[in-house]
Amino acid sequence: MTKRRDKGDGSIYQRASDKKWVGYARLDQGKKKYVYGNTKAEASKKLKELQRSIEQGTLVTAKTETVEVFLLYWLSIHSARIKETTRINYQTHINSCVPHIGTIKLTKLTGEHLQKMYSTLLKDHKTSTVRVLHAILKAAFKDAIRWKRLARNPCEDVDVPTGEKQERPILKAEQSKRLLSAAQNTPIACFLVMALTTGMRRGEMLGLRWADIDMETKALSVQRTASFINSASVGKYSFVETTPKTKASRRSIRLTDFLIAALKLHKKKQLEARLLAGQEWMGKDLVFCTPIGDYFPVHQIESNFLVLLQENDLPLLHIHDLRHSCATLLASMGVPAKVIQEILGHSSIVVTQNLYGHVIEGMQEEAMEKMDNLFEKEG
Repeated sequence: MTKRRDKGDGSIYQRASDKKWVGYARLDQGKKKYVYGNTKAEASKKLKELQRSIEQGTLVTAKTETVEVFLLYWLSIHSARIKETTRINYQTHINSCVPHIGTIKLTKLTGEHLQKMYSTLLKDHKTSTVRVLHAILKAAFKDAIRWKRLARNPCEDVDVPTGEKQERPILKAEQSKRLLSAAQNTPIACFLVMALTTGMRRGEMLGLRWADIDMETKALSVQRTASFINSASVGKYSFVETTPKTKASRRSIRLTDFLIAALKLHKKKQLEARLLAGQEWMGKDLVFCTPIGDYFPVHQIESNFLVLLQENDLPLLHIHDLRHSCATLLASMGVPAKVIQEILGHSSIVVTQNLYGHVIEGMQEEAMEKMDNLFEKEG
């Protein structure tokens, strides 16, 4: 009885039809994997590399598939353990790269393919968008290697697009006062007060409930975030509630008396709206909501905000820039970076220092002047 060769055993022979040298090694269940060379030495070298891959368990044995097929499969595998908002973000970025590399066989994808795609995308996409796409692809191809679908990550052969970080405009103290003064009697008055005094994210405020606020202790608890996204579950744009962005984002924030007063006035107006709505009131306990108690429309916040900025000769900001304005105001008042980190819910103090370190550093001269005054000798 002939003994079956062991896994990894191989052989080399010359093919009569075209004189090519062929090497093969045995895989599981007797299957063979072939390599080819114009000379015996070339085929022998490839065979040794093949045998080494088999021995180390790094051989790509999956069926040939396109980049698009793999990326969609990869996303489906991870969908169960990521937030809906994250899944949609990944899907959007994958959709943007499919027209460029989707039909390429996964095992044939190279860094050159990716570099060419990035150059094309940069013509009408922000550098930050392309960098996020690169990070997603790098993670996906890392899994492809682990699943024996790729031998090497093509993202390692790419020069990641870089760009100078642009400083977003912020509101200074006087400008912030002017904005809040002008916002009185508008639907977003309390929303802006909260944004500027707590630095909360838009989604955190839109998901905030009255039950999360304790007027007596002057504190609120960030428990969730509400995002306006194209939800797969309903097939259209709608609000989706998820847990906060990071563990640090689930936090307690102390409230100013100024914000407490604004909240009390806001709640009074909301109770009046509730009485008018009657049975139509949706009862979601949302702090910021429509006249019938539903989620407050994002477009209404943005349009009201833009009008206020334009009418009061203020820098054109995004709502998220109020978060940066709050942090900068705190830093300028001498609030330690660690406290700012806790208020904003940054996952690390490094994030806080990277974003607002320049403000904190700018306070050093003032600090040294105070130190001089403290120890200055008389006469």
